[in-house]
Amino acid sequence: MKKITTFFAACVITIFSVAGVQGQDLGSATELYNAGATALGQGNYTAAMDSFNKALEMLNSMSAEDLGEEGESLLKDTREVLPKLFLRYGKQLASSGDLQNAISQLTKATELAGKYNVYEVIDEAETLMPQLLLVDASSLYNDGKLQEAIAGFEKVIAIDSLNKDAYLRMGLAYAKTGNEEEALSALEKAAELGETRNAPRQIATIYLKKSAASVRTKDWNAVYTNAKKANEYGESPTGQKLVGLACVQLKKYDEAIEALDAYLSSQPNAKDRNSIMYNLATAYESKGNTAKACGYYKQLTNDPTYKQISEYKIKTQLKCN
Repeated sequence: MKKITTFFAACVITIFSVAGVQGQDLGSATELYNAGATALGQGNYTAAMDSFNKALEMLNSMSAEDLGEEGESLLKDTREVLPKLFLRYGKQLASSGDLQNAISQLTKATELAGKYNVYEVIDEAETLMPQLLLVDASSLYNDGKLQEAIAGFEKVIAIDSLNKDAYLRMGLAYAKTGNEEEALSALEKAAELGETRNAPRQIATIYLKKSAASVRTKDWNAVYTNAKKANEYGESPTGQKLVGLACVQLKKYDEAIEALDAYLSSQPNAKDRNSIMYNLATAYESKGNTAKACGYYKQLTNDPTYKQISEYKIKTQLKCN
């Protein structure tokens, strides 16, 4: 996990000692404010937040007349301090690896900052929050908690709709659950956003899997479409073979020949070499290129699977020289 560092080493909060307070309520609020500042200086965040919250509650309940100029100043300072305090505490928790509590503190910081117009806190929290959510969701993914991880990645995207890493990892999680359509949707979005290292390879793998499954059902249109899509994201020998085999069945002979030739060129010792040559012979024969067809059929006369049909083609049907 990438270590998350704090954005500032210390948070300087001025302790206001209000002299000549107007009334006991303002005096009590000032004492709570100063107690919060002292607790913060000692690194006791929970005590600091408790004191500042109580001070704010008390100040908010007072009338403008009771507050006076000094009270209004104290109220303003308290409203500015609290969101900064939650932000600072959240970052400390994140640095120690306590992500759930860190996220909770940052959420509170954002809420308070929005309420009291502390815009720098909003900007910083909104930058940090997707990072924490992404780390948390990735941990769930690594632990095999796929549905929880997916929900976590969706939270990242809700905040940062251009987060390519969240889309990538969500796609991987969906793929592991067997939901290929949602996986492709997320992975294709990651690729669209510029994730070019892993997303295209994962997309190609899913489309190849779909293409191979369609071979078993002899749905040659699906074999062709999915293999072509796989090759768009990452051309591979398997993709070329599947395209070629589908094209033979779909009578797209020129494309079949190109794809199967490419497969054999990249895999000269392939175990299914003879099967591919038979399909090439079939494609050339269908195009009327007897010379090429005969050349491939002649190479298959020693193969038990293709010996009989090849000899018939050579001697009787094509009358090869």
